[in-house]
Amino acid sequence: MAVTAFATPPEMTGAMLIAGNVVRLRRIRNLSLETFATRLGWSLAEVRALETSDKFNLALDDIDNLAQALDVEPAALFV
Repeated sequence: MAVTAFATPPEMTGAMLIAGNVVRLRRIRNLSLETFATRLGWSLAEVRALETSDKFNLALDDIDNLAQALDVEPAALFV
């Protein structure tokens, strides 16, 4: 079986995948945690919990809000 650049290691959870993509995209856009939290209307603690995969219960609205705050399509959080 060939491995592609987008392959997700089997031990990686969905929360870890989203968390990693949020961190990566936030950094690419040079957004501080504080600025990102403000854009989301979340506390700094909530953003930190998300980025460390401690927040597992994301609603669909959360996915949409994350994507909007990062200026990406929601699908970008899953690749």
